[in-house]
Amino acid sequence: MSDRSDLAKLESILEYINDINKIVERHNTIENALLDFEGQYAVLMCIQQIGELVKKIENSEYQSKIPVKNIVGFRNVITHNYSGINFQVTEKIISENIPELKNTIVEILKEKSLKENN
Repeated sequence: MSDRSDLAKLESILEYINDINKIVERHNTIENALLDFEGQYAVLMCIQQIGELVKKIENSEYQSKIPVKNIVGFRNVITHNYSGINFQVTEKIISENIPELKNTIVEILKEKSLKENN
């Protein structure tokens, strides 16, 4: 796989993050989104897709900046143990970890863009 493929994965992750933000915005709060049947499924699907994409990133530099193990671990909880999802943990992930991930990916993409332009 090429670096271009990893960059495309990072861009897709940003789209899923934006989708999570839209879902939360429609429900006014993270808690409301997770209490709503459709909101819950939509948010969890986005997180699951983020985990799928993260585990496919091959560039070790990108991997070192992203908490791959944690993201993939939570993706596995969603995928394989739906009844065991802790929604307090999910709420914390959405409020704290997702914005951090977004900032990290934006930084990676900025750095890559700067390198290409020099």
